[in-house]
Amino acid sequence: MAKAQPLRVAVIGAGPIGIEAALYAKTCGFTVSVFDRGPVGEHLRRWGHVKLFTPFGWNVTPLGLAEVRREKGSRTIPGETDLLTGREFLEAYTTPVAESETLLESLNLEAAVLQVGRAAGVKKSEVADKLPFRLLVRDAAGKERIVTADVVLDCTGTYITPQRLGDGNIPAVGELAARQHIAWGIEDVLGTRRAHYAGKSIVLVGDSYSAATTICALAALAEEANDTWVVWLTRGPRGQPLPRIPNDPLKERDRLAARANSLATRCDGNLEFHPQTVIDEVLCHGPDQGFCVSGRSNGKPVAWECERLVANVGYRADLRISDGLRVTEPAGTPETGEPGYFVLGSKSYGRDSGFLLRNGFDQIRHVFARLTGAPRLDHYAKKVA
Repeated sequence: MAKAQPLRVAVIGAGPIGIEAALYAKTCGFTVSVFDRGPVGEHLRRWGHVKLFTPFGWNVTPLGLAEVRREKGSRTIPGETDLLTGREFLEAYTTPVAESETLLESLNLEAAVLQVGRAAGVKKSEVADKLPFRLLVRDAAGKERIVTADVVLDCTGTYITPQRLGDGNIPAVGELAARQHIAWGIEDVLGTRRAHYAGKSIVLVGDSYSAATTICALAALAEEANDTWVVWLTRGPRGQPLPRIPNDPLKERDRLAARANSLATRCDGNLEFHPQTVIDEVLCHGPDQGFCVSGRSNGKPVAWECERLVANVGYRADLRISDGLRVTEPAGTPETGEPGYFVLGSKSYGRDSGFLLRNGFDQIRHVFARLTGAPRLDHYAKKVA
């Protein structure tokens, strides 16, 4: 009797969750291929100056740590309670795991997955859900090829698909044309991007923790560069824009919320705070020529001229690579409605920004328990040398 071939698992996205999922799949004995349009942890690199809320021990697994110890030898590994920046975490953990002997040959970097579909059946007896997936992949040179897989794990995250600025979850008038000139991520205001913001008039939109990080940095910049002026716009009610979680176990998150709320309440120095504000139009005057942002604040028409526009409005899941499949809108779980196609990580949470890496580790355990048919399987519970 022929020996069953191991499942072929395609992991899309070489961020922290994609790398962990690939390592778990290898530990299960599956054949693994990891694809990413950029380098390992590309999104981590983009906001690498920001310190994580969660301590190092929350963001790693026994499997990953075993790989790091083998790769780093006697080099120091951060302590469980250490708070690292995104860049530090990438260098200390995610990259060593990805480039370990276990995973290195599975990496396909600078390889963008353009589309995922199912192979067409040629026999009536073939069950469509059992047919392999087909991935259209384009490399850095622009050459395209087809890769087949039995299981697809979509770990692409949401960082490149921010929410829209306009009311009703649609773009504001002019937003699409202005999009490339708007800052959507967490800018390194006090570091590499200081000259871009110092002495400028800035409109910040959003009431997320990303917006809180940005407003605290801009307020610090305004203290040093007195001609910097910041207008902070949120949709929420008056009062504190960031919710305080009672007995928040993540003390840095709570401190950030407290600092941002204090700034909104006091509006000291060069800061204005406008809650209950909806954006209707974003007019870009040209590259580096500023914007006119207009809308309604507490129901009354408002408008601001500014030189910089930062939109920290959260992110959403982009399902275009799987639009030929029966993939449903993410609702916090890896299952998608398409057998064998799972969405893991922040993308599985859709517009909910409450995702933590250890939520992703729970998802990985759950998915591979299903794939192996072993409900109690837990490679994280084992002590790995």
